[in-house]
Amino acid sequence: MALSVWDRTPEGTWIKAASWKVHGGAVWRVVWAHPEFGQLLATCSYDRSVHIWEEIRSAPGAEGRKGARWVRKAYLTDSRANVTDIAFAPRHLGLMLATVSAQGVVRIYEAADVMDLSRWSLCHELQAFYTRCGCVDWSRSRIHRPLLAVASDDKRAENDERIVIYEHNENLRKWQRVVSLRLDLAFPVTDLRFSPIALADSHQLAIAAGDVHIYNIKIPVSAFVDDDNGTPENVPTDATEYSANKVAVLGDEKHAWRIKYNVTGTALTASSGDGTVRVWKGLCSDLLSAPSSRAYLRIPAMFVNQWALLAEMSSEDYLEERELLKVKGVLSEAGRGDPETYHRKTYY
Repeated sequence: MALSVWDRTPEGTWIKAASWKVHGGAVWRVVWAHPEFGQLLATCSYDRSVHIWEEIRSAPGAEGRKGARWVRKAYLTDSRANVTDIAFAPRHLGLMLATVSAQGVVRIYEAADVMDLSRWSLCHELQAFYTRCGCVDWSRSRIHRPLLAVASDDKRAENDERIVIYEHNENLRKWQRVVSLRLDLAFPVTDLRFSPIALADSHQLAIAAGDVHIYNIKIPVSAFVDDDNGTPENVPTDATEYSANKVAVLGDEKHAWRIKYNVTGTALTASSGDGTVRVWKGLCSDLLSAPSSRAYLRIPAMFVNQWALLAEMSSEDYLEERELLKVKGVLSEAGRGDPETYHRKTYY
């Protein structure tokens, strides 16, 4: 299988910067590490392995353009089954990578030295399910204990055991299963994402399981991280008692396949099995900050828990648009011509 990396030019066009052969089977996921660690990406595959790649820049050539090539820095082969998803940890946790497999196993790796990406150590191995794991994601909050959410896309999984959430206990230096969270979902989970913005008392978790389900996960006081020594003195050694509340269901005509928050957590994009991309916008509320003040505060969507369908873009509409542009002579039969736009339905 081949992996390609594209660069965006200042004019807005995309050019293929590199393409190379990877893995011995289908590539399931490609994820980027935070730019703080350089141009680094990871891939996982049907061949049960995870590859870590780094971009190496060379000196400008005769034409003045800098050359670049991608070098495989590490090769992780601990899994005995297909590696189905991978996710880099938030940068404040360091250079760590979580992987999940078709055997229901979660593995967490850490780079011993960010300057030597050839050395990765297996820090934790967790048996999340006895069915296939489909996706994994990290919480982003700096002020709370890190959470790791794992979901199963196997039809054999029980409705209330399709998602497992682990909490990292710094005192014990291990991940503990949060048994208090049991989210009842009728369909296999194809994707899940923590909101990049967490409130002081809750995380927001979006889950693609048929429709898109939005949960607020209540954070207890004992899950807060102390700035001085990492954890409060009275932190219990058992997994903290969280609670979850479903606050919204974003309907989808077909099963939602992949979901993604924007950087501020105010918009959520989902790709569907019917070839449609839908964008929901979190509604804000104008609340008076104080009875004696005339200043209004914009309350983010996660406070209000109301979402509106902003737009949907269909691949069929895009193809119809291309055919129309060909009839008008804007596009040639080869598909080249002036930049075309997606036919978009806007609701908000």
